This record gives sequence, C-alpha cells and structure tokens, in this order.
Amino acid sequence: MKFVKLIIILLLFGLISNVSKSVENKIELKIDNQIITSFDIKKEKRYLVSLNPNIKKLSDDQLYIMSKNSLVREKIKKIEVLKNFNSIDVNQEIIDQFIQDMIYKVNLSSKKQFLDYIKTKKLSLDYLEEKIKMEIMWNRLIYFRYSDKVKIDTDEIKKQILKNKKTESKQYFLQEILFDVKENENLNLKHKQIKKSIEEEGFEKSALLYSVSDTSKNNGNIGWVDSNVLNKNIYNEIKELNIGDYSNIITIPGGFLILKIIDTKKIEKEIDIEKELKKVVQKKMNEQLNQYSLIYFNKVKKNINIDEL
Repeated sequence: MKFVKLIIILLLFGLISNVSKSVENKIELKIDNQIITSFDIKKEKRYLVSLNPNIKKLSDDQLYIMSKNSLVREKIKKIEVLKNFNSIDVNQEIIDQFIQDMIYKVNLSSKKQFLDYIKTKKLSLDYLEEKIKMEIMWNRLIYFRYSDKVKIDTDEIKKQILKNKKTESKQYFLQEILFDVKENENLNLKHKQIKKSIEEEGFEKSALLYSVSDTSKNNGNIGWVDSNVLNKNIYNEIKELNIGDYSNIITIPGGFLILKIIDTKKIEKEIDIEKELKKVVQKKMNEQLNQYSLIYFNKVKKNINIDEL
C-alpha cells in the first residue's frame, strides 16, 4: 500500500513538474512561422544585460518589453534574410571581430575571460554567434538592395577636407534616440512622452525604452563623430547645443532622431587628405545604409503577421 502511495506521489510530482515547465516556457508571440517563448525572452534579457549592465536599471516590466521587442526585430530580420539567401554563410574572421568588440564593450581582455563571463549569464558562444551571423546577413541584404542608391558627393567632401586641412576640427560624443511613429500614434504626443521620460528617467534609460536603433542596447551611444561627417541638417540642429543638452526632433528617412551631446573636443592636426576622404565616405555610406535599413525593416514588418498569444 505504501509503495502504491509512493508511486502516486511520484507521478503527481512529475505531472506538477511538467505543468510548471509548460507554464514557465509558453509561446508568447507568433511572427509568421517563427515563435517567441517566455524562455526566449528570459534568455534575451540575460543577453542584453550581459552586454550592458545598465539595462538592469529598468523595471522588470520595462526589461520584458525591451527584450520582447528586441526578439521581434531579430525574428523579422531572420524571416526576410531566409527569403533572400539560400544559406547563412559568414566568414569566421568577421564573426570573431564582432566577438572582439563585445569583449571590449564589457571591459574584458581575452576571449577566455569573455567565455567565462557569458557562462555565468547562462549563455553560450554558439548563441551569440548565431545572433551575429543574422545581423551580418541582414546588413548584407541591405547593402545588396540599396548600395546603388547611396549618393555621396566625394568632390564636396574633399573640398571641405582641404578647407579644414590645418584648422581645428570639432568632434561630438553623441547619444541618440531613434524612434518611429506607428499608424495609430501621434508624433507630437510620442515626442512629449519621450521628453517626459528623458526628464524623469534620463536619456540613457529612455534610449533603452524607445529607440529602435541598435545603439539602444548600448545606452544610445553613437560615440565620437567629427562635425565634417555630420549631415548638414543634423549639424545645424546640434551646433548651438551645450554639453548635456539634447536636440529637438530631427526628421530623417525612416524615422525621427533626438541627439544628446555628452562631450565635445577640438582637434588640431594636419590631415592625410586621401585617408580622411576614405574615412568620411565610409561613414556617410554607413549612415545612408542605416537609414535604408530602417525604411526596409518597417516595410517588411507591415507584411508580417505578429500575434501575441
């Protein structure tokens, strides 16, 4: 009799355990043929926090929303990449460079330290590399589709470089919030909402919450940007701002931008014209491709079914 009771208890325990696991790992969203589970969202939280510990400042609800939105963006990109490429083929050297950037970002000095670090976050190198591959393939797709549409006036750039060859060059350390406005949203109301968040929560936290740019995972940090590289409209919006100020809305293709000046510096040096020309052309090309990326992503997203379950 006792043996029978023991079997019943064990069966019940197994049933409860299985129910618990199913509740713990349930399907949260379906994005066409891709699904996102509660387990995926928890893992994404760990991934985001591992690369930027400041994300832990968000509330549980805010972190859940950020992680979910991050995965939605990733799944949409994956669906489109798989439609356009027969295979996911990325050179390991390129992946290793991305890993090296991650190592630098979390202030570690070796790959071994980094592997130990992500292990404490219950993440694997394979998991990170899959994410890197998908982002590289998405960027490759954007380049194939839009590189011929990129317009850069190299003569004008060279003229500006020659003009400033021996003069001071002003550089800005910038943070950004890049946001879009859905069909049922009002631009002015969303702008007020973001401004309120900036005043109450700070710019970095607001970038985590509202920015659709990949820089959101890094507190919105763009880094140091030379004034010569900046788009004229953007430069005109920030040139009178002081350190700590942030801009009004700047309309760019595919979205709306708010920039904050973290620091400025002036550099006086003789410029290698050809080297500087190459650097500025590359930055301007990346800027335009990033804008096309946002436009294309929003276009793709409209044709994808996103069901919250």
